[in-house]
Amino acid sequence: MEDFPEDHEDQVKEIYARFGLAIYQAQCLEHGLVNALVVLDLIPNERHKAKHRPEWEDLVDSFMDSKFELTLGRLIKLLGAVTTVPDNLGKNLTSALKLRNYLAHHYFRERSEDFLSAKGRKRMFDELVESHGLLAKADDELSRIVEPAAARVGLTSDLQESLFKELLERAQHDL
Repeated sequence: MEDFPEDHEDQVKEIYARFGLAIYQAQCLEHGLVNALVVLDLIPNERHKAKHRPEWEDLVDSFMDSKFELTLGRLIKLLGAVTTVPDNLGKNLTSALKLRNYLAHHYFRERSEDFLSAKGRKRMFDELVESHGLLAKADDELSRIVEPAAARVGLTSDLQESLFKELLERAQHDL
């Protein structure tokens, strides 16, 4: 496991940081599901409707915006409606949904007593590190499942890596 600070203030900061990382990872999973729906639903079923690149970009933006309005649970159901979801991924997505909802709606209320002691904060720390890992595992597994379909429509790993590098370079120029 990772190191847990000894100082009270640092422990509190670390709990908030680890909670933030876990919730961030849940949002990455949500985004991954939207990306999966683009690859598995939008591209094969709607690509023919756009005659020009600006039309396609508008279609993609509209599709993604509509999906980002949905809950994680609804996104998981949509995924199952457009593709066969392997049992293991289905179980991991269901667990991720329960975990995300718990973190977002109950975590600090139910851990309020633990938050008062160093031992309790250590339990919270360990739990949040594990939560982040479980959410990341579901996101990684989803990516592996979608990768072949993405490659078939031209979104190869190399292209995705190249686009990400361009994004990082643009971000560096904004500093």
